[in-house]
Amino acid sequence: MKRILVILTLLGSMGSAHAANLEKYEKLYAGCVDNQESTIYGGTYGAWPKNLILPEFPDGGDVEFTRFIYHNQMYPEVVESYDSVTKQPILPTGVVAVQIVIDRCGRATRQEIIQSMNEEYDQEALRIMNGLPVFRAGEIDGIRVKVALIVPVRFSRTHLPPKTEEVIDFDENYNFDDW
Repeated sequence: MKRILVILTLLGSMGSAHAANLEKYEKLYAGCVDNQESTIYGGTYGAWPKNLILPEFPDGGDVEFTRFIYHNQMYPEVVESYDSVTKQPILPTGVVAVQIVIDRCGRATRQEIIQSMNEEYDQEALRIMNGLPVFRAGEIDGIRVKVALIVPVRFSRTHLPPKTEEVIDFDENYNFDDW
């Protein structure tokens, strides 16, 4: 029984530590409102100046940003075709490119599809971008600026997982202390 509690405690603390890390920049920009028009650097707005420091995703930059997208991704059940042998549905694969603007408060705004796959996958990519945590804002010479990023959201799963109903029987007489 003690082993179960130790494992659950470790797993719980790992998850909460990661969640806390995603909120790393929330306090940095507490109460910040960026509602003024200003120059946007990058993306379809133009080139990045050489002295631009890009926005940073909390707790690991590009690697953690990619993980965030992957772990928050849900595949819409859009069938492209069916496997001729197994008759299983085949999902479309590809990339939806979404442009986001990280404002001076580190928030992702102005989400826009730059490269589309289909309506369902585009909406899923936008859903993920709308759920982004606060970034460290981009800077030029110590002044926070708005920066556009074009983010690829890859859809690579080709088949739907089989729908199974798992039934778990619970034995009231099982002694968990023996485990």
